[in-house]
Amino acid sequence: MAIKRVIRAKVAVGAALTLLFGSGIVVGLAWDQTAGASVPEVTSTEEPEAQTERTRIVDAVGLSVSQDASVDSLVTYHVSRMRDVDAEFRPRYRAVIEDLREDVKDILTAEQRSEYNVLLEEHDAKRHSRRSGSSRQ
Repeated sequence: MAIKRVIRAKVAVGAALTLLFGSGIVVGLAWDQTAGASVPEVTSTEEPEAQTERTRIVDAVGLSVSQDASVDSLVTYHVSRMRDVDAEFRPRYRAVIEDLREDVKDILTAEQRSEYNVLLEEHDAKRHSRRSGSSRQ
């Protein structure tokens, strides 16, 4: 009876390890597929003619005209999706940052809080100036 339990346990562990290994392979293959194309860098949404593109990794494999058009279409679609995710994510992220800043201010003295506010304003101004040419604001 005890031997049967040991055998069942070994079979269950073997099956679990096999599933884990298999899922790792599947995830790896999926990652290879998504990492195969690179997204063009958009520097400004206002002036399309001033935009610069990165060289896509997939261009090195010698795409046909129809494949290139398909990749362009896919990139356009996924860039749109990434912008949607960014639009959803950024306000939530900023809210967390603001919560952190307010919590930090709660433990500071009045003098420290004043100095901290000045430092935050300087930091935010630098961040804004770095992003001023970017499509992300």
